[in-house]
Amino acid sequence: MSASSALPAAGPAVATREAAANSTCYHCGAPNPARGRWREIIAGTPREFCCAGCVAVARTVHAAGLDSLYAGRSAPALRADAAADDWTRWGDAAEAGGLVRSLPDGYREASLLIEGMNCGACVPLVESWLARQPGVAGIDVNYASRRATVRWHPDRTRLSALLRAIAAVGYAAYPYDPARREALARRERRALLTRMAIALLAMMQVMMFALPLYLSADDVAPEHRRLLDWASLVLTLPVLVFSASPFFAGARRDVRHRRLGMDIPIVIGVTAAFIASASSVLRGDGPVYFDSVTMFIALLLVARYVELIARQRGASAIEAVARARADTALLLPRWPSVADPDTVAAATLEPGDMVLIRPGALVPADGEVVDGRSQVAEAMLTGESVPVSRGPGDSLWAGAVNGADALVMRVRCAGEDTRLSAILRLSERAASARPAVARTADRVAAYFVGGLLVLAAGTAAYWLQSDPARALPVTFAVLAVSCPCALALATPAALAAAAGALARSGVVIARADALETLARVTHVVFDKTGTLTEGRIRLTGVATPGDGTRADALRLAAALATRSEHPLARALADAAPGDAPHTADALRQTAGEGIAGCIGDAELRLGRPEFVAALAGPMPAALAECARRCADTLVALGGNRGWHALFTLSDTLRPGAAEVVAQLDAMGIETLLLSGDRQASVAAVARRVGIGDARAQLRPEDKRDAIARLQREGAVVAMVGDGINDAPALAQAQVSVSLGSAAPLAQWTADAVILSDRVESIALMLHDARRTFRIIRQNLGWALMYNMVAVPAAAFGLVTPLLAAAGMSLSSLVVVGNALRLTRPRMLHWSGAAVTDIDAPEAAWKS
Repeated sequence: MSASSALPAAGPAVATREAAANSTCYHCGAPNPARGRWREIIAGTPREFCCAGCVAVARTVHAAGLDSLYAGRSAPALRADAAADDWTRWGDAAEAGGLVRSLPDGYREASLLIEGMNCGACVPLVESWLARQPGVAGIDVNYASRRATVRWHPDRTRLSALLRAIAAVGYAAYPYDPARREALARRERRALLTRMAIALLAMMQVMMFALPLYLSADDVAPEHRRLLDWASLVLTLPVLVFSASPFFAGARRDVRHRRLGMDIPIVIGVTAAFIASASSVLRGDGPVYFDSVTMFIALLLVARYVELIARQRGASAIEAVARARADTALLLPRWPSVADPDTVAAATLEPGDMVLIRPGALVPADGEVVDGRSQVAEAMLTGESVPVSRGPGDSLWAGAVNGADALVMRVRCAGEDTRLSAILRLSERAASARPAVARTADRVAAYFVGGLLVLAAGTAAYWLQSDPARALPVTFAVLAVSCPCALALATPAALAAAAGALARSGVVIARADALETLARVTHVVFDKTGTLTEGRIRLTGVATPGDGTRADALRLAAALATRSEHPLARALADAAPGDAPHTADALRQTAGEGIAGCIGDAELRLGRPEFVAALAGPMPAALAECARRCADTLVALGGNRGWHALFTLSDTLRPGAAEVVAQLDAMGIETLLLSGDRQASVAAVARRVGIGDARAQLRPEDKRDAIARLQREGAVVAMVGDGINDAPALAQAQVSVSLGSAAPLAQWTADAVILSDRVESIALMLHDARRTFRIIRQNLGWALMYNMVAVPAAAFGLVTPLLAAAGMSLSSLVVVGNALRLTRPRMLHWSGAAVTDIDAPEAAWKS
């Protein structure tokens, strides 16, 4: 969707209306009005519509990636109900376009884009208002991306009712799509930049008019002074009416909903100062404060503009994931006999479809290459900037960018089932929820505003009694010098910057409180297979008792392992001969033990030797001797007819495993290795990576109990695992981390996902979490210290209104600038007992 689809806050159904000759509506096929029609650019092509409702539906269909519906339909669509209000049209179009998700518990969920939020204090207003609406089960609003995730019961309310409720509190909400979000961001920047430029120009001119009065007020003739005052009044009016209009709108909204927002003291201060100054000009006598008013508004807008840039920069990395989804795909329905592609919506692809991926095109679905070889950029999915070679048999992921050569891919999964969609859901879940520290900062800011208004009223009353001439400037200074904005920005600015920096390095923080918990981690617990090792298991040996053959044992093992995703099971299945396969029935998988099933009338087990021995009896002496001498991982096969085989398998240590352990040790974080593998294999890996506390032959519940014991001793534990066997331990730990190659269950239940599979990112993530909350503490400390010094000084008349305006803006800029340090690329260096970080150029950081 083009930028022309951006909508003003006044309402959602707005497009360019132009006179033109008669034609039919692109959506419904009805004749367009003779005197005018609605025109909109859809998928890069200008389209004409009969009404605003059809525009809304077509926009939403395009946002859902379903443009092919128009190409393949056999009859025109139904015309949108022009009598319905805009919000009903938007809600109906979102549901028809597939932008409303049905949850397993019967609830519905949708992502919305909210316009009109001027500061972080708007978030609790939107959340509390929507939470009171009938049928709403949950609402999370992310200020950085302007995105809200709302859940409701379809029997009690509809999406259109929720959109209408948001409009009732002064905001506008639309079904979310990245193009509209980019258009909103551009419009926000442009509007704020215009307001700021006008305010700055007026401020400089008014300051120039005020300068003679500051230098020598007695030498300025009365008629010249009146001329300067009138000129200042005229220049201040557009600043108050236009540049400061967002503050007045926010204050009006806060008053209407009986809420103390930070726009209220701003509006009270500038309004009182302007009215008093205008009254002095009209009377021809008395002090004026136009310079303070214009400076206050201009510098406040400068601070908000810097905050806007920081917020959008922090959210851009997460939003880039949404933009990486392809809208269309080139389907090859008759490949390989016919290579002519059909253009279809990417969301309509099905497993088994063949698609053509041209050079430079986005991969539209997950699948594997069947023809061609090319370099593919997967930076959006892994954080790695170097393209990788992909050829026949290699996997491709939706969102990757093809290089110079065409590829043909067989689709494995599409739409919401792709890895890219899973990453996006994790990102949305984290971005929409606010951590406890942010909620606490919001409450503190609200109490601060209330206390500030009480203090301002008391200050005004005192100075009216002791020195009435100074009552107004002192009270204005109290209202201007205070900085609730800095308190409100201290946390969200840092969190947005940190989330964006981590996302660019291939780390997705999936839960709101995870970053805060990561900053307090004292112990990191690793699983072995697939975490410290690559999980690329290879068969190294087969031992059989008696006259059993290697091929027979592998066929039996493959029949049991064929449906398992465990790396050991996959290695056995891949190593089995392809001829005369067996078929297993009644397969049952026991986490941490193995797989049981039946082949013919024989009951078999595959897994830990103890698990197999419970059915097959004691291990034969020959196999026991092999097990004693082997340091590799052992998998046993046996059943109700005795032992069949003992398999030895080995894995490759993951690059960077030893380095991340050294980094964590240097940061003062203890490392442990908890594995279900044999003692010899676990000890060998622990020795190579430098972990002193390694525990072997643990079942999933044993790992969970070991973590619980650490927690009872006061430890804050991060668990790094990749498989279903790790799920109990991941759930027990205060914060769970999984790799991008992990089983889906481990990824979805994890608090953080490392997309690139680079274990070194664990140390970087923990370092950045600590640094983020160090900056949050610095921001909060600065804001509190500044207000504790500046507000009393202003109340005692020691701060002029001009100095108060400058101080307030400086405080906000310090907070935002400090948070922006988190967006700089970092590299960790360790030596001896210390870990340091240095700023790094972009190329070095990504290499």
